[in-house]
Amino acid sequence: MLVCTVLAALCLLVLSQRVQAQIAPTSTATIAGSVSDRAGRPVANATVSLNGPRNVVTHTDAQGLFAFVGVPLGTYQISATTVGLGMATRSVQVESDTNVAIQYQPESGGELKTIAHVGTSANASFNVTPASITAVSPQEHAFDGQTSWRTLLEEIPGVTTSGGYLSYGTHALPDSPFSAAQVSLDGALPYETAPMLDDMPLIGASALFSGSTAGSGTDLSLYPLNAFAGADIVRGPGAAAPSIVDSIGGSIVLRSPGEVTNNRAEFSVSSDPFGGITANGLIAHHWKHLSVVATYGIFDTPGPISTPQMPVYTTPETVNGESFVCGPPLCNTTFQFPSNYQGNYFQFQSGLVACCIPGNTAATQSSGSIALSYDLSPRVTVGVFYAGQQSRQDLVTANLTNVFAPAAGYSGSLAPGTYYGPLGVSDLGLELESASLLEEKFSATIGSGLLRVAALQNRTFSTEVLNSLTSYTAQLYGAGIVGGTPMFFNGGTYTLTQSPFIVDATTSTANRDIAVSYTTPLGENMHAAVSYVSSYYNNPCSTYQLVGTFPLTFGTSSSNYEMTREMRLLVGGNPTNKTSIDLSMYFVNVGYHVQNPNDVTGNTYVNPQFTYAAPRAGFVWRPTPNVAVRASAGGGFAEAQLYDMIGSNGAPIPSNPPGYYTVTLTNLNLQPEKSFAFDFGTDLQLKHGTMLSFDVYRANLYGQIYNSTSLTGTFNGSPLYTQQYRNLGQSRLEGMVLDLHHDVQRGVYWHLAAGFTRGYVISVPAGFYNTPSCTNCANLYVVPNINFNGWFEASIPYSQANAVVGYRWSPMKFVDLEPSYYGPNNSYYRPAFLELDGHFSYPVTKNISLLATFENITGRYDAPIQVVNPANLLGVPAISGAPFALYGQQYGPRTVILTTNVRL
Repeated sequence: MLVCTVLAALCLLVLSQRVQAQIAPTSTATIAGSVSDRAGRPVANATVSLNGPRNVVTHTDAQGLFAFVGVPLGTYQISATTVGLGMATRSVQVESDTNVAIQYQPESGGELKTIAHVGTSANASFNVTPASITAVSPQEHAFDGQTSWRTLLEEIPGVTTSGGYLSYGTHALPDSPFSAAQVSLDGALPYETAPMLDDMPLIGASALFSGSTAGSGTDLSLYPLNAFAGADIVRGPGAAAPSIVDSIGGSIVLRSPGEVTNNRAEFSVSSDPFGGITANGLIAHHWKHLSVVATYGIFDTPGPISTPQMPVYTTPETVNGESFVCGPPLCNTTFQFPSNYQGNYFQFQSGLVACCIPGNTAATQSSGSIALSYDLSPRVTVGVFYAGQQSRQDLVTANLTNVFAPAAGYSGSLAPGTYYGPLGVSDLGLELESASLLEEKFSATIGSGLLRVAALQNRTFSTEVLNSLTSYTAQLYGAGIVGGTPMFFNGGTYTLTQSPFIVDATTSTANRDIAVSYTTPLGENMHAAVSYVSSYYNNPCSTYQLVGTFPLTFGTSSSNYEMTREMRLLVGGNPTNKTSIDLSMYFVNVGYHVQNPNDVTGNTYVNPQFTYAAPRAGFVWRPTPNVAVRASAGGGFAEAQLYDMIGSNGAPIPSNPPGYYTVTLTNLNLQPEKSFAFDFGTDLQLKHGTMLSFDVYRANLYGQIYNSTSLTGTFNGSPLYTQQYRNLGQSRLEGMVLDLHHDVQRGVYWHLAAGFTRGYVISVPAGFYNTPSCTNCANLYVVPNINFNGWFEASIPYSQANAVVGYRWSPMKFVDLEPSYYGPNNSYYRPAFLELDGHFSYPVTKNISLLATFENITGRYDAPIQVVNPANLLGVPAISGAPFALYGQQYGPRTVILTTNVRL
């Protein structure tokens, strides 16, 4: 693959040289601009370098102004350097006289930031970093009427999101406030992908009963889209990555708002696919030394149903005041799980149906944020950022499939078969999810360098309460014994009385980080940095209480926790005007504080420790202003999640149907995953407004974590299989990413992005295939939920693509179509499919615009409610050969979202 990569880069280089020769500039222009500090004051004597068709260096005057006169048209890099503030390199497309304003922004990574320049489009970015990076704006996505991280991230090649393990009816609504969004980059699983906030780990549980105790990757749906003005999707081993912990596939780095340079206000209101509204507001203001950015958003949806006709299986105590008995030979309402149970799938051999019970899918989500930045002096800035979100649904109903098979002799109007309905009959239900982020920041210029100190407190909380009706009226179908007399029910209306059925469950997590870094120039073209990050995460503190027919109470303590400490040493810069380099060395320590599995009282703890050190290197070569060839390589690290480490040393559990027993054991020797990865890529400007980005990557993983099942003996005369999280030998992820777009201010624009990924095992430890009824033993491909890691993991889409074609009359007046392809093994657990969206934007005035988003025009998997039944389950072979009952998840409704946006 390396040879192919080099040949591809050389071919693209030759093509670029030919294109450049055809569009050689025939005229000249003046590039003028200014450099200012974070408070907007001019910076005198800053070194400004121009690299491109002409290479020249100048300095700013006393007013911070500079100018390059008589430069040929083309693409240039402008590098601005000043002692104590740092350095940045940006690309500018010069088609005529151009003005560039550059201002120091401490929240943008300690670099000079281009505030404004004349170019084709903000989307036509030219990547000159060693890593494969895509920048997105969650805030802009929210103000376009979107509520889902999924729709923002899945358009990026190499990125996929997983809905995770679905729970009750709140998760049945596609893109509901309770739909999880766990991110995978370059084929790595969510726990191998690092979500971060301003270079600090962002660790949080996903939704209640949605993998929160499995530690399978942060659920971004808990955090408000409108709070983050920017996010960097960093795929592969970026040499200047803030962390290598959990970044085998890469990192998604969220950015809190920085200092305000232009006062503004914005408000948008949108329709919801099910008749609700989405609204977002923003105010950004700068007053003397203080900057304030505040946002607020509401997502209120009634859902597709409010009083549905849902059948429910029930066992009442009385019918019309007389005692009711449901048992052989007339009925048997005992439910059973399939042998490879996953999700809320209940099966009844026979039973009693109570019809027409009201349910609810309505949900409300509110979110808000505030960012304060204050200049204590020209060299010292402090800041605070808070973001919070809460999602709520009342009258919770479960989303189940039930098999109605009444006893022999029943001849009612309700035909035997599979029916969709809720779990139990509820008159009061609540599901609540919330998360809060609090970040404190401090930056100061000390000597010629910049010191940063930051702290993060991140909390998530989920609760679910379900209380059943004790007396209600419903139509009955099925068979039973009322007052000692056998009866067959055929839809008559009866008054039912049953025992209380109460479910009360809560889950909470805490994540705390501290980060310190110092960056200083090394001459005019190089810089050095050192950083330290400490991150704490506790095991979700969970309690669960079930009162009724099957009383049950259990809980897990937050006394179990893990802590990571990481130091990074970095040297980087531009040794020549055509090259840049980054060299980093990372030192990691991971410590656990977990209950001792050998202590039956659970009162003692053990503290295993693991250390790791790895380098990363990145290089960029700019042979011409229109070509960037990049390469990066280095190590990665993913610690075992707390749940994987702790396990549960309980009694053996019989299989269903009976035949063998299983037991899950603790593995305190579970090693962290280690990796070595490389990425080769190139960015080309083929012609005005057209850019190509191409990357190939490979990651070798050592000790990848999986859930092992081994035959270890017998129990009660039946085979006993031991389940335990263990380490693989060596596995591999590899693929390629292509991004090609043509963007203009007026006329036809288009975009094509595609990603191809595969993963496979190179070596496995002994006993890997010692599982019951193994019929799939030859399959060595790493396919989550098939032969690797079991529940709670995202699927790896082996191929995915997104395209856009449209016409633009002005920046806010355009129309386009956007098809998206989801390849085999996609995260919807569906066969490969194509989905189509469309957009139309029209400016009513200079400050008011209208946007219509046409979603899922072709109506692929657009049912508004996720109906789970055996026909829709995508049966896939497990390592044992038996199928997992996976959800065939809905993509989302065919709908039109109308958005009105006001900018002041």
